[in-house]
Amino acid sequence: MSEFFLITAGEDSGDILGEEIVKEVLNNNFEAIGTGGQRMQSAGLKSVANFETLAVNGIFDVFKKLPKLFAIKKTLQKKLKDENCKALICIDYPGMNLPLVKLAKKINKPIFYIAPPKIWAWKKNRGKHFKDVHVGVFFDFEKEIYESFGANVIFIKHPCLSNTKICEEFKGKVLFLPGSRLGQLKRNLSKYIELAESTENAAFVASRKELFDFLNKKLNGKFPVILKEHGVSFAGAQTVVCMPGTAALESFIAGVPTTAVAVIDPITYIIGKFVLKTKYLTLPNIILQKEVIREEVYWSFS
Repeated sequence: MSEFFLITAGEDSGDILGEEIVKEVLNNNFEAIGTGGQRMQSAGLKSVANFETLAVNGIFDVFKKLPKLFAIKKTLQKKLKDENCKALICIDYPGMNLPLVKLAKKINKPIFYIAPPKIWAWKKNRGKHFKDVHVGVFFDFEKEIYESFGANVIFIKHPCLSNTKICEEFKGKVLFLPGSRLGQLKRNLSKYIELAESTENAAFVASRKELFDFLNKKLNGKFPVILKEHGVSFAGAQTVVCMPGTAALESFIAGVPTTAVAVIDPITYIIGKFVLKTKYLTLPNIILQKEVIREEVYWSFS
């Protein structure tokens, strides 16, 4: 086997960041092996896991997928221990990536972690794992926090800042984005349909083709479904209703009024109430310390 970098992402936002990383690794004559979505795989990543399996939504979903998640973990650990693996590059997704960081330290493999865990929001004790780790962050306040734990911090440009393409289909629409993970989308969909039914000019948006096909099947022509390409801005939309993640930040940057709506399982909801150290869920609200994005959280067993 040729020398390679192990690159691990577990959700759509990480897949966007990982695309350019995979290209850079290949340009330097290494192979790129690990986990990533369609963008990373199209760029040349040799995937060792089903990307959709990694997309968990709440504690119940984690329990359902535990056997598959453990199998993926073992595969990645084996790859990391391979003598041809020259470094570990983690992107977000701490549930999978932090155990790999611990192992990489133990076997003296270089580590670069992009978009590390939000220790300023919860589980600050995770910061101890980042001593002497190269960390790529987006915001000033993150730099100071990670440096206090001994990380080597650099700034990277948030991909949302590059979203300048205009989508004519967005203009004048109230856009509903029920999630970038299939499990998340399924949990949110009933609530989002309920909100869309009381709205004029409603349209649903999917971040990738698998979700686009799923929404088209479920909505069955009741609402239009738009596939959002990478680099497209929400500019021109009337309003965006989305999960409190990357889409909320994208919409805020585009200057579009935004409401963050999440439906989560009861146990996750209760635990979150106790462990979250921030008043808000969305990054714009956290950074500005005021509610510039309306946040609504519901819980459901389904």
